[in-house]
Amino acid sequence: MSELAPGRILGPAILERFIGEGMVGTVWLGRHRSLDIPVAIKVLREDKVRNNGRYRERFKREARLAATIDHPGIVRVLDFGDEEGVPYIIMEYVDGASLDKHLKRRKDPFTDHTVLRVLLAATQALSAAHAQGIIHRDIKPANLILSSKGILKIADLGLARIDGGATLTQERVAVGSPAYMAPECFQEGHVADAASDIYSLGVVAYYLAFGRLPYDGSLQDVMRGHLSGSADFTRPTRCLPKTISLVRRMMATDKRLRPANANDVVLEARRLLQGGDTSRIGKNTSGSSSDLANLSKFLASSSSEIDGRTIVHTTKRERRLVWVILVGIIALAIVGMVYFGAKAPTAVSHLSPMKPEPTVASPAPLAAPVAPSAPPAAAPPPPTVAVPPQAPAAAAPDEDALPTTATPPDPVDPAPPQAP
Repeated sequence: MSELAPGRILGPAILERFIGEGMVGTVWLGRHRSLDIPVAIKVLREDKVRNNGRYRERFKREARLAATIDHPGIVRVLDFGDEEGVPYIIMEYVDGASLDKHLKRRKDPFTDHTVLRVLLAATQALSAAHAQGIIHRDIKPANLILSSKGILKIADLGLARIDGGATLTQERVAVGSPAYMAPECFQEGHVADAASDIYSLGVVAYYLAFGRLPYDGSLQDVMRGHLSGSADFTRPTRCLPKTISLVRRMMATDKRLRPANANDVVLEARRLLQGGDTSRIGKNTSGSSSDLANLSKFLASSSSEIDGRTIVHTTKRERRLVWVILVGIIALAIVGMVYFGAKAPTAVSHLSPMKPEPTVASPAPLAAPVAPSAPPAAAPPPPTVAVPPQAPAAAAPDEDALPTTATPPDPVDPAPPQAP
């Protein structure tokens, strides 16, 4: 098996940089050469190829199974191949961070709304996988990816399945997964099933709700905790009792007491989200962090996808607020109509206080000043000149009505009436 390095070509993709290492393979960021898009490339670890040929076949089979699932909450498998003895899987590249990274940056419990949103998104994806007969077998925060668009996606679907209880436990210890394993998975010869995935997701929800894992310490302490079901559900939390009850049922030691399937958890989480005010339980004492930007964007989303349909989730408080706003708008509209309708002036109120235009009488008084300008033509007596007493009285209104005209003529101008 040749060495992996940036620039190495594996099928249709070229390696760019190392991202991380999992239980069965290493993950690289690469670029699809023909599509020119970023992709994630998972390569089967050399020791798995060298020590046990079953891993190669399982790697191939699980990749094909995962490629059959088309769900927005599951990282898509694009291609599979074997390049010079190097088995690889080309997957959708998710630009974001794992939930594990967010948990390490934050020590406080998350809100009730956050726990339910994570449960809802994860169980929707698990329900689609279980319907195809695919069991994840390694649900943990490191395999729950929050994209930059605020979408929760499950990674490494079905690639961690290993036959044999003893070998399974030894392998999982290497990556720290016993903290999330169902109690039946510690038993010799047991094969994980859908109920095991539900238990593991319940442990993730417990971590979110209480800010810590249910069992810690040595491997023996963790195993005893899972097998005895002695998790403490009385620790301080910001979750409602109904949400804690759901988490407790998911973590039941007897898998017959757990929810029957992932879809049951979907229905219960959606009912709790829509049935009460779960957006402001408790008080957030931790400061904001740029590392939680993706998580904040995800939690700000009020909808999710299921069966190709967009489901919008609202709380009772949000619905009450919408009604208050609507009633307020209607009340303001009614008050405005009554107030401005009573104050609105009519057409008569606009016209009554206006004075008539004085310019109507302006032609008559202007005729008197024009008459002296033509003395010879004044001999034929015009009708206006024949009434001498009215000339002085008409002069005063002319001056008030036309203040912009020239200065009134000298007093000698009325001389024409004395000529006859």
